[in-house]
Amino acid sequence: MRKRLFALALALCCLLSGCARPRAEAAEGLSLWFPTARDDLASALSGTPYEGDGTVPGLMDALLSGPGDRAGGLAAFAPAGTALLGWSVENRVVRVELSAPYAALEGVDRTLADYCVTLTLTQLSGIDGVRIFVDGQGQGRLLRAGDVVFSGAEEEPVEVPATLYFRMASGGGLGYELRTFRLTEDEAPAQAVLEALVAGPENEEALAPLLPADLAVYAAWMDGGVCSVNVSSALLDEMPETAEERELVIESLVDTLCSLDAVEQVQILVEGESVSRYGEIDLSGPLLPGARD
Repeated sequence: MRKRLFALALALCCLLSGCARPRAEAAEGLSLWFPTARDDLASALSGTPYEGDGTVPGLMDALLSGPGDRAGGLAAFAPAGTALLGWSVENRVVRVELSAPYAALEGVDRTLADYCVTLTLTQLSGIDGVRIFVDGQGQGRLLRAGDVVFSGAEEEPVEVPATLYFRMASGGGLGYELRTFRLTEDEAPAQAVLEALVAGPENEEALAPLLPADLAVYAAWMDGGVCSVNVSSALLDEMPETAEERELVIESLVDTLCSLDAVEQVQILVEGESVSRYGEIDLSGPLLPGARD
C-alpha cells in the first residue's frame, strides 16, 4: 500500500506541474477533487462536478463529506470528524483551519489530501493559493495548484539534480559542479544543496568554496517560487573585504539554489531575521539568479 501511494505521489507531481487540467474544468463549472480509488496509477487525483454553494465553506463541507455517489472510482480523504473551523482570505491566499482529526493524515495521504483542498479552492475567483492549519497548528505552507513541492511524502529516496557554483581556483568568476542528491522525506532539497555548497567542491583542484566553512544552514522552505533560507551569523561576520568577492558569495548561493526546478528566487535570512544589505548588495527582497554567458 505504501509503494502504491508513493507511485500516486509521483503521478500527482506530473499532474500538477501542468496545472491545465484543473483550470480547464473550473472554466466550465466548479469541481471537487478527490484521490482515485483505483489501482490504475495514471492519475492520482480526479475531479467531479459540483453544483452547490460556490464559496469556501460550501466547497469544504462537500469535500470533507467525501465523494459519495457523485462519481465512481473516487475515495474520501478526510478522517471522520474532520470539520472546517474557520477560514479567511488575504492577498489572494485562503487560510483554512481544520479540526484535529485531519492531523492523523501523514506522508502521501496528507499530500494528496492537501492538494485535493488546493485544487478545489483555487478554482474560486480571487484565490490563488491555500494555507492549511489544523487547530491553529502547523506551518501553513503555501500551496498552489501548479506547485510541485517536497512535503515529506516520499518514503523512498528520490534523486534531485542541482548545479553548485564555486569560485574558480584559477581566479576570476564562478565555475560549477553538477550533483545529484538522493533525499528522503526528512530532507529538504534546498537545505541539503546549500549544506553541500558550504562543504565545498569535490574538484578541489579546479574550484574553491566561497561560503564560510562554519556557516550553519538552519532551515530552507518554499513559498511559491521563492526559496527562503535561514543561515547563521557567520555569513555577515565573515564577509569578504572586496565588493567583487561579496558579489561572488551571493551569486554562488542564489544561483545554486535557483538550479533546483521549483526555485525562481531566493530570500536570505540571518539568524531568522531579514537583512537589508550584504555590503553594497541589497538583500531586502528575493534575489534572482545572475545572468551568465
